[in-house]
Amino acid sequence: MIRIQFRHWPILWKILSISVISVTAFIVVSLLYFLPMIEGKMREGKKQGIRSVVEVAFTLLEYYERQVEEGRLSVELARREAARRIGELRYDRDQYFWINDLDMTMIMHPIRTEFNGQNMTDFKDSTGHLLFRDFVAVSKQKGAGFVSYRWPKPGGQDPVPKISYVKLFQPWGWILGSGIYLDDIDRDLSRLRHDLLVGTVFFACGTLALAMLIGSGITRPLRRVMHGLDLVAAGRSAELEPQVLVDSHDEVGRLGERFNRLMDSVKHLARFKKVIEEEETLPQIYQRLGRLVTDHFDFDSAVLFEVDKDADRMNLVYPPPEEEMASGCEAVVLEQARFCKVRRTGHVISNLDYPEICHCQSAGKGKGHYCIPMLVSGGVTGVVNVGFALPDNRIQRLKLETRLAHLEQYVRESLSVIESKKLLEALRQSALLDPLTGLHNRRYLQEYTEGIVAGLRRRGRLAGLLMCDIDYFKQVNDVHGHHMGDLVLKETAAVIRQCVRQADIVVRFGGEEFLVILLDVEAGQTEAIGEKIRSRVEASSFILDREVLSKTISVGASEFPADAQTLWHCIKFADVALYRAKEQGRNRVVRFEQEMWQGDEF
Repeated sequence: MIRIQFRHWPILWKILSISVISVTAFIVVSLLYFLPMIEGKMREGKKQGIRSVVEVAFTLLEYYERQVEEGRLSVELARREAARRIGELRYDRDQYFWINDLDMTMIMHPIRTEFNGQNMTDFKDSTGHLLFRDFVAVSKQKGAGFVSYRWPKPGGQDPVPKISYVKLFQPWGWILGSGIYLDDIDRDLSRLRHDLLVGTVFFACGTLALAMLIGSGITRPLRRVMHGLDLVAAGRSAELEPQVLVDSHDEVGRLGERFNRLMDSVKHLARFKKVIEEEETLPQIYQRLGRLVTDHFDFDSAVLFEVDKDADRMNLVYPPPEEEMASGCEAVVLEQARFCKVRRTGHVISNLDYPEICHCQSAGKGKGHYCIPMLVSGGVTGVVNVGFALPDNRIQRLKLETRLAHLEQYVRESLSVIESKKLLEALRQSALLDPLTGLHNRRYLQEYTEGIVAGLRRRGRLAGLLMCDIDYFKQVNDVHGHHMGDLVLKETAAVIRQCVRQADIVVRFGGEEFLVILLDVEAGQTEAIGEKIRSRVEASSFILDREVLSKTISVGASEFPADAQTLWHCIKFADVALYRAKEQGRNRVVRFEQEMWQGDEF
């Protein structure tokens, strides 16, 4: 009957009852077993402490005996000095040493100096005990030992129980001793009993308080889990509390943990989407998504591709170039996107069920791959390639499939952000390009100047600057019309672009002016490239409506940081050299020299 009733008790009552039983058992065992054991160990410890200090003081006698043997001191002087130094020793506030000989004559007593030189054979303590005879008897029989008697404390008159340790120094026939008063031990034991009682009270109170805390920690999350499940069942999951506090590992705790994992997954997904929404560029989003695969989902590898529809390529966007990681895809897929099965079908492709489902995948023996398409507006804009070890059993397979399903959810949530970032990036890039020539515009130069300069300084290289201006361009517009002028600008831009490397920067600086930034050039190489541009433009013909037109171009050159410490100064110097080329007859390349600039300000 009692057992049945106990089953129906609230959890808090069950915990409290167990705590009360535990505290009671602890008190009984402490009082009946641990306290007597501790008291015995304390008494033994005090005795061993006396023995240790006597042994330490005994080394002084041995030291002076060696002095006698080595002839440094006479026997009389050594004995007198040894007795003096031992008489000065104190420990535990009022504890001291004394010395008597085998004839029971007091050699030295630092407190009762009236005993010095007296024969203590018939000296009795307050109980009539001939204690000095016991000192001699123990010393002769065992060499050392403990003796109990009564003796007054220093400064006191009433004898109290005392236990001393004495040891015979054979060469001189001296007995060295010291002791501790038993009432000091009793006082320490009383303090121990008091501390134990206080500790027991605190333990009992703390145990009951902890039981209350644990009981509340179980029932409170249980109620919150039930409330949360009611909200989910009612379709009101948005009202869920952030977390269910679970401090137990029983069924209630596991229920709370699973509920928390569910909520953590939902919240983490929401936070992840918010984080990537706040990123500035697509590479940063791809970096976040790639790190998520390896760090959060703990897969072996993550490779992200972006589909370039125009070039029919698969561009690697994660990991970054400085982090080498095999993509698992054959090179033909990267060069020709149509060979990618995910790109072609828009479906997840994995070797979990069919080992050779993708002929262009080389995951390796024992390795699995899971390729997730990034579908935007009905088309595949990218692929997430996940690598992992193939599972060995059904349980591992289920866990792996769960993680992959969660990852797909993250990828789907990322797609809307990636699509909007692509649109913004396209708009941003269009704002940095000249719509007529397709070259970078002056805004691009203003935005990226710091990065260009930082790269040059880090590499310790020069940049060549060419300021190019089409000669007599205004005549083209006036005579042939603006449509012919636009053609000349576009064709000239194309010629300049063909004369420089892919890494070099060509900017339509304004009107018919073009700025070329040649990265990592050798000193003096700038003029040669400027001459190449000038000759190519001069050799070109512009045809529009059966009209053939030839134009020339003037070029001013400077080098950074050889000519100035800022890039904009060097741009100005190239412009100054351009005007000198115009003054000298046009259709020529002029290298800036310091005497060309006489101004103090730019």
